[in-house]
Amino acid sequence: MEEIRTQTRDAPSPGYTALSEGAALVEFPKPTILRLTGKDPVGMLAAVLTNEIPPGERIGVYAALLNPKGRVQTDLRVSKNGDEIFVDTGPEGAEAAKGILGRYAPFSRVKMEDLSSGDDAWGILGLYGPRAGELLGNLDLAEQEGIRTDIGGASVLLAGVAKPVGGYDLIGSTDDLDTVREFLIGGGATLANQEDYETARISTGIPRFGVDITPDNFPGESDNFLHRTVSFGKGCYPGQETVARMHYRGSPNKKLHRFELESGPMEPPEAGDEIRQGDDTVGFLTSITPLQVDGKVYALGYLTRKANLDSPMSAEGAKILSAAPA
Repeated sequence: MEEIRTQTRDAPSPGYTALSEGAALVEFPKPTILRLTGKDPVGMLAAVLTNEIPPGERIGVYAALLNPKGRVQTDLRVSKNGDEIFVDTGPEGAEAAKGILGRYAPFSRVKMEDLSSGDDAWGILGLYGPRAGELLGNLDLAEQEGIRTDIGGASVLLAGVAKPVGGYDLIGSTDDLDTVREFLIGGGATLANQEDYETARISTGIPRFGVDITPDNFPGESDNFLHRTVSFGKGCYPGQETVARMHYRGSPNKKLHRFELESGPMEPPEAGDEIRQGDDTVGFLTSITPLQVDGKVYALGYLTRKANLDSPMSAEGAKILSAAPA
C-alpha cells in the first residue's frame, strides 16, 4: 500500500497537511453505533460476519455482512472493551446492519441498542496522522484494538486505526466528543474536513461502502476490501460459498482499481464516468480525489476482464497514467 502523499493546490489545506504530517481531527457524519449485550453477542456476530473476531477483551475486527448470494450488504467494525461490544457502520449501511443483526439477536438472546439516536446520541471522531499518538501519551493500539480511556475529562472508547491513515477512532456521546475535540485542538490537533479525508482515502486505494462497494458487489471484486474483511479460515456465514468459490476457482467479471489520472486545466472526470480503451468501454469510476496530490488526481473505479492494462485508457478525455488493483 502506498503511503499518503503531500497534497498541493493553490492554497494547501491545513487539514490534509495534518493528516500527512501532524495530527488531524475528522468528524464522520451520521455513523450508526450499536451496543450488543446479553448471552453471547460475540457468538452471534461470529455466525454472520465475514471475518474472524479475535479472542480477548480488547481486539475488534473490520468485517462485512453479505446476503445469501454473497453480495455485500454493509461493512462494519466490532469494537470490544471487556464486556462491552459495539458495532459501528456508516450511514449507507446502517439499515442493513440493523436489519440483519436485528433478525439474529432474539434467537441468540442478545439485546441490540442503537446509541446513535436520541438526546445523548453517540458519534465517532477520528484522530489521525504521525503526531496523533503524541496527543494521547503515545498510546500504542493494534488495529481495531479498543480501550476505554479518559481524554480531557471525558470517557470515550478508543479504537486503533491503520487505514487509510494511522491513528485512532474515538467513540462516545456527543457531549463527551465535544469535550475531547476541544482538548485535542488545544493540544495542537487540526480540524480536517471530508475533502481532506476522502483525498487521503482514495489516493491510498481504500474503498468505501456505499461509494466504491455497494450491494451490487462481491467482496472479491476489491482486493483491499477482501483482504481486510474476509477470513477464509472461519466457520460458515451467509454467502460464504460464493466468496470462497470466486476466490479459489475463478475471477470476478470486474475488479476495483486505483488510478492515477492526467491533471491539467480541464475539469477532472466524475464518479460514474466511463473508462474507455479505444472504442470500447472497459470500466467506470467510483471515486475521485477532491484535491490534487503532488499535482496529481487519483481515482477508484472498476475495470472489466476485457481491459488491457498495457494499452492506453482514458476517462472523459483524461488519460489514465497508471492502474493498480485496489
